[in-house]
This record gives sequence, C-alpha cells and structure tokens, in this order.
Amino acid sequence: MPAFGKRSLERLSQVDPALVSILDSVIEHYDFTIISGKRDKAEQDELFARGLSKTPWPKSKHNFGRGGVMNAPCLAVDIAPYPIDWNDTYAFCYLAGMIKQAAHEMGVRVRWGGDWDSDNEIIKDQTFQDLGHFELAL
Repeated sequence: MPAFGKRSLERLSQVDPALVSILDSVIEHYDFTIISGKRDKAEQDELFARGLSKTPWPKSKHNFGRGGVMNAPCLAVDIAPYPIDWNDTYAFCYLAGMIKQAAHEMGVRVRWGGDWDSDNEIIKDQTFQDLGHFELAL
C-alpha cells in the first residue's frame, strides 16, 4: 500500500487539516507525492516570476490559512502522481478524479488547477493549467 514519505509528510504539516484528510484517504489507494504546501515569500515570488504561479505573494492559497491568517495552515497543495512524469496528463487527471471524489465524500469543496472554473470542461477551457494544484474552495 502506498504511503507518504518523510518529505511529503513535512510538506503536509503546514496544510489545512481538511486537505490533509482528503490526501490521506487517497494515498491508501494511489501513489503520489506532495510537491508543495505552505510557501514563504521567497518561494512564492520565485514561482510567480517563473510563470509557474499566477498569484504573487501573499495572495496565493499556498501563503495563508483560513480567514487570511498568515501563520495558519495553508489552503493549497501541489501534488504529483508517483513516479513523477510531468507529461503524463492522464495520470494527473486520474489522480484529480480520486481527490475530487474523496473531497465530495467528505463534504469538502476543492478547486483543481485543471478545472479552475469547476465547469467540468477539464483542461479544454483553461488558460493556465496546474494539474497538480488543489485548494480549498471556501
């Protein structure tokens, strides 16, 4: 059975418990890794400058928690199917389906970076694809 490694667990330690519960549920059935949880200013600024994030510090849900509190667990996480193949969109979409199903079963609303507007037109109508990104839709 897949399980999170030490690095993934460290990254999850500063993620909102609702997201962690969803991820804990899915890792029992499908192997994936945690790429990013909470981001500090330097990391967020770098990703924004490289075009890998569309939101500058401190506006990303990777930067703050519920109520906009900066030192609270963050509201977003980036994950990737393991082993990582950034070009395998099928694996990312499959994992997204598992995450969305688990969230639905737990009554937690999440937004996926492969369907930002949540219209189920997966990937097709997105101007920015972030297939590993999930955030709480509060």
